[in-house]
Amino acid sequence: MATSHKHDQAEPFLATGRNSDDVELSHLGFDGQQVSSVHDHDRTPDSHHLQPKVPPQQKGRGFALLVGAALFTTVIGFVINTEATEYFESELGWKKPLASMYVTHSSLILPWIVNIVAKRIRHRKLGFGAWVKQNIDQLSDSITTIDAYQTGVSDSAKARPSSPLKFLFTTMGFLTIALTASGMSWFIALAWTTPADLTAIYNCATFFAAAFSVPLLNERLGLWSIVAVGLSIVGTFVIAYGDTTAKHDPTEKIGTSRLFGNIIACIGALAFGLYEVLFKKWACSSQPLSPQQSLPLTLFASALTGFYTIIALWPGLLAAHLSSVEPFVWPSARVWLWIIIAVLSGSISITLLAVLVVWTDPVFGSFANVLSVFFVALSDWLIFGLSPSLATYAGGGLVIVAFSLLTWDTFVAKKDR
Repeated sequence: MATSHKHDQAEPFLATGRNSDDVELSHLGFDGQQVSSVHDHDRTPDSHHLQPKVPPQQKGRGFALLVGAALFTTVIGFVINTEATEYFESELGWKKPLASMYVTHSSLILPWIVNIVAKRIRHRKLGFGAWVKQNIDQLSDSITTIDAYQTGVSDSAKARPSSPLKFLFTTMGFLTIALTASGMSWFIALAWTTPADLTAIYNCATFFAAAFSVPLLNERLGLWSIVAVGLSIVGTFVIAYGDTTAKHDPTEKIGTSRLFGNIIACIGALAFGLYEVLFKKWACSSQPLSPQQSLPLTLFASALTGFYTIIALWPGLLAAHLSSVEPFVWPSARVWLWIIIAVLSGSISITLLAVLVVWTDPVFGSFANVLSVFFVALSDWLIFGLSPSLATYAGGGLVIVAFSLLTWDTFVAKKDR
């Protein structure tokens, strides 16, 4: 038997003249040179060909725990940001909303800096120039897997393909406009409408995220996702308007032109919902990457919005100071402490919100804002002694039910669609 087996192996499997139904690659027009040429023009990263990846939705409990931890951190960060901002504005008297927004949005560059420094420490034995080139190449490869980039290259196949980095720098510029419009609308609306109106309307960004996801991402929203969005909006309105003990001073400017303020708030909610959807469209790989593999692209894209804020919006602060719209006053050491707390928590929360959008979808990510409304009310009770009303508990219950429905529809029912 051994001799016979050895004799069989001595003959080439596909030798000339051998009867076989197998097909040589050369018969199909592929030789070694052609295969190499095809691969050379393939913009898909080598890691995609060598290491098939499992979609995050199929990773089971580990992925769910990771998403849960990110969501929890995002909500806690929003709560800390809200309470710290309220403290240094109301208690310490440093009320500079435009400056606060500028510093918070500019700080979106910080998570990427921390990540890139950590990567450099891990690869410190590699030469700096080689390390920089390696990171740029990896980032460029990740950008080429974004559907929107691939579509743009395909549409302009006869022209010179756009640089991957140029694509990301351009699209993140538009995203910075949407994020800034959302932030500016908040502060403008607050001067004309009531905080309750503003809170309720702004959390309708979940609805706009769902609405934009259909045409821009070709999402198929499940019935329970639609129900969850509706319940979350109802719950937010219950929290905002359910406390009938709240009174408004008619002599104050705030709330005296609610229609105008509410329209501005709607524009802000629309802009934030659009920001979440476009981030998913322009900064999310179409390849089934693991959460850890998607982080470098997500952090860099988010950092670009912070970079653009730093270089583009400071003239607005200068104009606000010179025109006395918002005269700048240097904060005291105590105010600086609370500003740093608010800025760091805001930076982490907004960045993790982008991470959640990439890992799941814009509707699920936007629920971090909705959940924070209820937990801010609870923190007001624990920190400032403001007892929650029955409406706060009722609205919070609706929000939690809505979140449960959305979680089930995102991670369970979505697999069957």
